Amino acid sequence: MTAPCREACCTPSLPSPASGGGIGRGTVSELFERGCRRSREAPLSVEGETCAGADDNTVSFSLDVASGKIAALRFRATCCATLIAYCEYIAEIASGFRIEIARELSAQNLIEALPGVPALKRDRAVLAIAGFRSALLAAQDSQPGETNDEGRLHFRHAAP
Repeated sequence: MTAPCREACCTPSLPSPASGGGIGRGTVSELFERGCRRSREAPLSVEGETCAGADDNTVSFSLDVASGKIAALRFRATCCATLIAYCEYIAEIASGFRIEIARELSAQNLIEALPGVPALKRDRAVLAIAGFRSALLAAQDSQPGETNDEGRLHFRHAAP
């Protein structure tokens, strides 16, 4: 018999504020409001590079890591409501994730989680994920005793 996983990625999601619960994913406008407050906070100890996208949008994430897990997560983003909502969603769900698991989060996951975003603005999900992964890479590089095999980033299959 195996015990259930107690990682943050496997625990039930929190109820949304609209249902009277605590923080949760909520709507784009709710995420935007919470994200505006979070984006004003000072960066954490590990900062990723700033990523730029179309329409002069930029985003950067910072995080704290404890025991290989994301202890806290913050971001700075330009004033695009959709981009801020996507970044806030990442910040809310990824806290407590192991870095290896957090790396699996994709733009498609964001788009599916926030179906109210107009199709013309869904490209902001790609930018949000790029900024998040930049911070994850910086965190991985800062871990003592961890080696960064950059070869895996460039080659899909070994040469014959």
